[in-house]
Amino acid sequence: MENKKTFGAYILQRRRELGMTQKELAEKLYVTESAVSKWERGLSYPDITILQNLCAILQVTEHELLTGSEDTSRRVSEKLAQKYRKLTRNYRIIQYVIYGMILLGCGIGNLASSHTLDWFFIAAAGVLMAASLTLVPALAALDPRFDNYKLPLAMANRKTSVYLLTVTGLLILLLLASCLSAGETWFPVAAVSVIFGLSLFIMPVLLYQLPLSQWMGERKISMYLLIETGLLLFLLLVCDLNDQGSWFFTAALGVLLGLGLVFLPVILRQTLRDLPLYRHKSLLYLSAETVFLLLLLFVAALQEGNPRSFWTLSLPNALLFLALPWGVMGALRYLPVNRWLRASAAFAWMGLWIWLAPAGFDQIMIPVYGQPDKPYSLIIPFDFTKWELPYNAWNVIMIILLMLGAAAVFCGYMGLRSERKRRKQ
Repeated sequence: MENKKTFGAYILQRRRELGMTQKELAEKLYVTESAVSKWERGLSYPDITILQNLCAILQVTEHELLTGSEDTSRRVSEKLAQKYRKLTRNYRIIQYVIYGMILLGCGIGNLASSHTLDWFFIAAAGVLMAASLTLVPALAALDPRFDNYKLPLAMANRKTSVYLLTVTGLLILLLLASCLSAGETWFPVAAVSVIFGLSLFIMPVLLYQLPLSQWMGERKISMYLLIETGLLLFLLLVCDLNDQGSWFFTAALGVLLGLGLVFLPVILRQTLRDLPLYRHKSLLYLSAETVFLLLLLFVAALQEGNPRSFWTLSLPNALLFLALPWGVMGALRYLPVNRWLRASAAFAWMGLWIWLAPAGFDQIMIPVYGQPDKPYSLIIPFDFTKWELPYNAWNVIMIILLMLGAAAVFCGYMGLRSERKRRKQ
């Protein structure tokens, strides 16, 4: 009963504060005047179906009506939010006025001094750049109506991306205005450099906020690496064209080779996931790096005007040194034996390569440069009692060969032991 009286007293209080009679309130709710009288005297509750309309008429929240008291904290929050919106609106208006006055002053000054608009466009681009740092966040983040404003790219949910792209675009516009005003041709190089440099930091935000498919969303790191690599290659191309040079292909292949050594495993691991080629990612990685290396050597030989050196020196030496990783990869990934025996084969191949590769190198160089003064001998002249030149180098090589041989023997023993156990089972 006490709750009914509190509830009714609150309705009575709000009705009188709004200057309504019981009859007026009853007419708005389509109930009888006696029903309103019963509510206010605490004799009954209104029907639950009219609570929402009753709250709207009394200008209170459902929480306030049901508790019979004002929600002061909520009302304070609403007032603060209203003050904040008013403050931000005034903030944007002040910025409009300030930047507009600056542009007007620059335009008048340029016309008065030069009787034409020349440096005004540089100043305008600079003002827009400055405005993007302060005005764009205010427009994108402070206006509550922007949250429900549907745009093709759902900008309201991607304000950070909108802001970063706007700043980047205005910076490029400033570079363009400066370049045109100076009558120079450096704009393409500067623009691509800015895009590449900023994208290193902006691209992760864009990829995070863009509505990507599930397949692409699971491969954001690969997308980032491929996009940045593409931008770097485009930058090299623009620089080469600007210099009227011919070094682009050499630089591009060098970049692909170097970046591929580090990042290609990540790209292959993500892009080939759930595909049959996934188990061959090591083969694809080594194949791609081999192609990049051979193409780089071939293009470098063409650029030097000596393509014959590629066939006589570069290609044989490259194949000789590539034999080491190819042999290790083949042993570890494709030998049809257990892991111990694969490791044994890999260690054995490394030792064999270290032992024979110098002799192969001599055979490649002899037709071009003649017989060396001290040709490599397959019988290594080591002496562990002597560690001065040249014995120290031979001794180190021999130690490495012995360690690889011991590892190959140990792994081979463990592999054969594992095979015997498997057959017994």
